[in-house]
Amino acid sequence: MPEIITDQGLLVAELLSEKIQNKNKLTSTKYPNKVAFDCGCGERHTVNDPTLIIMGIALPVKFLFLCKNKYVAFVHVKGFFIQKANCLWSCTAKLYDDVIKGLKEANSKK
Repeated sequence: MPEIITDQGLLVAELLSEKIQNKNKLTSTKYPNKVAFDCGCGERHTVNDPTLIIMGIALPVKFLFLCKNKYVAFVHVKGFFIQKANCLWSCTAKLYDDVIKGLKEANSKK
């Protein structure tokens, strides 16, 4: 089970520690169905699940997903011949949205 973040300050620290970028045209989740991760919602999702929304990416091979159960998961995919996915942390979509809104407001006041 991944670390479940419930504190805004901790989520801000996690987001700032990674250089999360918008997905681009090269962003791909075309992995075998066995490449799956445990999400904070309690379900196990495959990385190539078409219901997952890619909210961002980071290097090396990290994805910020939004699942259908309204949880955000930060997932690292490792391996060349055999890939494995590991959810580094997860939080509710509401907490994530609140933190992003707060960061945008703080940046606009500068």
